[in-house]
This record gives sequence, C-alpha cells and structure tokens, in this order.
Amino acid sequence: MAHRPTLYEQAVEVGTDFLGPAGERFMRRQIQTHLDIEPEALRSQDVAELVNWVRLTFALLTDDASHVDAFADRLLALAEQPPHKEKARNYL
Repeated sequence: MAHRPTLYEQAVEVGTDFLGPAGERFMRRQIQTHLDIEPEALRSQDVAELVNWVRLTFALLTDDASHVDAFADRLLALAEQPPHKEKARNYL
C-alpha cells in the first residue's frame, strides 16, 4: 500500500512551494511555536489557526499579498480533505 502523506507532510509540501528548502523549517516552527504541538500531531482542526500565523509571518517576508493569499488558501484546502480511511483487507 502506498504511503499517504500526513497532514504535516502535506503542509511542508505547500511551504516548500512558496519558500523552497526553507519551507519545512518554516512550517515546523509555526506549528511548534504558535500551536504548541509537535508538527507530526497536526490535525485538520488546527489548520485554521496555523493559517492565521502563516499569513502573519509570511506577510513579513513578501509584499505580494497574492502570494500570502495563495499560501493560506492551499493550507486551508488541506483541512478540507476527507480523512484517510484504510481499505478493508480481504484475506480470503
């Protein structure tokens, strides 16, 4: 069975699209510092608060509001994905 990326791994992918190699460190810091959880424990219900912090912090790095909005929108979309359900296995 193929590995389905965790919510954190998906958030890092989004961060990397906007910040390059610094994306992982950026996302890890936002989650640890502002949400006070380990990044791997990120849940869909945490994403809205994460987006608030990402908007604020990323806006300090760019004057392009469309990039800030795009980053936030992509992160918000992650929370809207249906939860991963394991397929039932048929051993017969």
